[in-house]
Amino acid sequence: MKKTPEQVIEWFNQLKSERSTWETHWQECSEYIIPRKDQITKMSTPGEKRGLELLDNTAMMSNELLAGALHGLLTNPNADWFEFTTGDEQLDERDDVRFWLQRQARKAHNVLNNSNFNTEVHEMYLDICGFGTASFLSEEDEDSIVRFSSKPVQEVFIDENNKGQIDELCRSFKWTAKQIVQEFGMGVLKKSRKVEESFKKGKGEKFEILHAIYPVLGEKKQRFPYASQYVLVCEKVFLEDGKGFREFPYAVPRWTKTSDEKYGRGPGMNALPEAKMLNAMMDTTIRGAQKVVDPPLMLPDDGFIWPILTKPGGLNFYRAGSTDRIEPFANEARIDFGIELISMKQKSIREAFYVDQLKLQQEGPQMTATEVIQRNEDAMKLLGPMLGRLQSEFLRPVIDRVFAIMLRKGMIDPAPAVLRGRVIDVKYSSLIARAQRSNEGSNIIRTIQTAEPFINADPSVLDNINGDIALRKIARIYGFPQEILRTEKQVLDIRKARAEAQEEALRQQQAAAETEQATKVVSAQAQAQRVG
Repeated sequence: MKKTPEQVIEWFNQLKSERSTWETHWQECSEYIIPRKDQITKMSTPGEKRGLELLDNTAMMSNELLAGALHGLLTNPNADWFEFTTGDEQLDERDDVRFWLQRQARKAHNVLNNSNFNTEVHEMYLDICGFGTASFLSEEDEDSIVRFSSKPVQEVFIDENNKGQIDELCRSFKWTAKQIVQEFGMGVLKKSRKVEESFKKGKGEKFEILHAIYPVLGEKKQRFPYASQYVLVCEKVFLEDGKGFREFPYAVPRWTKTSDEKYGRGPGMNALPEAKMLNAMMDTTIRGAQKVVDPPLMLPDDGFIWPILTKPGGLNFYRAGSTDRIEPFANEARIDFGIELISMKQKSIREAFYVDQLKLQQEGPQMTATEVIQRNEDAMKLLGPMLGRLQSEFLRPVIDRVFAIMLRKGMIDPAPAVLRGRVIDVKYSSLIARAQRSNEGSNIIRTIQTAEPFINADPSVLDNINGDIALRKIARIYGFPQEILRTEKQVLDIRKARAEAQEEALRQQQAAAETEQATKVVSAQAQAQRVG
């Protein structure tokens, strides 16, 4: 059953009460890690300076680095970071099936790259690294097929189903009357007297709006299983009670979470204590350094005429005959010790954001290309387990949503007959996913290399290896394009033509040999007759 405006507001207030304990935590994370988003529990004026009390930006830069690395490793726009699969490895090996799957995956990649996905996804990565929770909306768009937007964490209120999956979301935001009319049309003026009055007078007053998305339960299976309702809070009326969504439009990834919590915790929360301490230590160290560079002065109480000038070229007058001098106050502050402690805290923050694992650690003067590749793969394997939730709660929902929209718009090619009625699944082929699967390819290559001495000694050892299957297996592991790889039928045709050509050449050689032998016999007989 769908909710009434009053029920939506009551539901929102309940979600808001449950989330209240997270907001102060997020506010602190934003102040030390993402200063430009420090509007969780306080309001800021647009254009106002942010982060004025921040004395060290290690946490902020580490968060930016981790967000950028995730973008490059998981959703690199210049690489095919996902592919489609039937879930049946043997079926995926069929040339027609594999060609169709790769073609549809490439189409989906083009849709993502031609939209605003890459600009919005970076904001999402910043949020999930800094706050541990992020939200990402995928909407149908007439111009770019799909339109994406990363919503601020303070606007989104979520709820889970019995499986721990987020299937309910209420977003609270504020719009002017002009924005409301632009979104919902002039018809909304008949629903709200306050919006109508503000719109006609051209006021900049903003109205709170709730967008409620939740599964419609208790009814038969329907075309739009998720309700979509916009409620104007001040008058408790629907601005729009639309058809809804065929798929849940939001992806709400959480870096990691405990079983009794809805919202996630991330590297930013782990680094927050160190960031706060580092900021305080930096303040103390700066003040200590100022005392060393510009120390307090010791001077006699009646030997000099005030004020004392310490600027360059300053002239200070003293009483004639006085032997007293202005001297700096003895200061034995250990600035080097403070700097050492700061370096330790900065290192701890970088470790919380996996900076050391993201950067290639070079040992020795020079590394070979193989060593560079191997070390990169090792670093990505370490990050792999931590990104499993991102794949299930972010990448999978987004790809499923994009594929469904493309299917409804007729952008998916007709599937081979063998795929009719089958569910198409997603397999990730990003740098991290490939690094995790690279062991299988390496094991094949290592086995063949190890067997080389035995093959040299006895070539029949190769009879144990099916080279065709090995090559296709490695090609699939490393994402080799199917259109470059010949189909099994083409390979069989080439081999058949080669065998026929070899047989024909052999027949011609045999015919030539037989002709030559016959000529010799005839010549010998003729010579024998002449002698006789």
